Amino acid sequence: MYSFFKNIYKVLTPKSWQFKIEPFIRKIVYYLIYKGGNTTCLICSAKSKKFIPISFYNSDDKICPNCGALSRSRALGEYIRKNFKNQSQKILDFSPHRSLNNFFKSIFENYVSSDFENQFYAQKSYDITKINEADQRFDLIICFHVLEHILEDKKAIKELNRVLKNDGHLLIQVPLKKGKTYQDNSIISKEGRLKAFGQEDHVRIYGEDSLPLILNENGFSAKPIDIVKEYNSEEKKIYGFSENEVIYVCRKATST
Repeated sequence: MYSFFKNIYKVLTPKSWQFKIEPFIRKIVYYLIYKGGNTTCLICSAKSKKFIPISFYNSDDKICPNCGALSRSRALGEYIRKNFKNQSQKILDFSPHRSLNNFFKSIFENYVSSDFENQFYAQKSYDITKINEADQRFDLIICFHVLEHILEDKKAIKELNRVLKNDGHLLIQVPLKKGKTYQDNSIISKEGRLKAFGQEDHVRIYGEDSLPLILNENGFSAKPIDIVKEYNSEEKKIYGFSENEVIYVCRKATST
């Protein structure tokens, strides 16, 4: 049903309008079909009959029919709400989903979102390899599913280190595989990248063994944390969480 409405929307709506009116169309579909039930989105607080299962490249996910938040977006929003309670802290978020952008703006006074290629709703357009901000500017930086798109990822990580305060936190999530990182810069076609890295616009797939080393070599200590571990199976179903949601909580190597 969701795919049916989405396809009609894409056919009937001019591409230049789609991003602007998507929230309104989504709400119409939500009220007509999905409103009411036992699931709760922790981003928009909507109660739905169910989260909508979708397949995205090589992974499955569940989105909120009201705001469009993905499983990882709901988990991240709740983790930050619980663990970063200073509403005046300075936050930089790269390429957030629109629902997360609105959620964090409603909580934090000094929240800034950025998207360099204008594919997401954001306030700034920073090049992550050359961030136009002063040293030690931010208390918290969120970099979710970004680095796998960046050819010069080590340069980007060094920039994140530069603009993060000495006692600040960097939260990173990327697609991971067992073992070491795989990258081949000779693969430039969409088809080749999809086959090699799992998505047409990815330039590598990070390995569980090597990502912490890359972060450490570029100024961070990194700790993997499953941010939905505290929830039981029933709660994960209610909130639409994945079974596991591992992120890397990073601190500057010199901080304690």
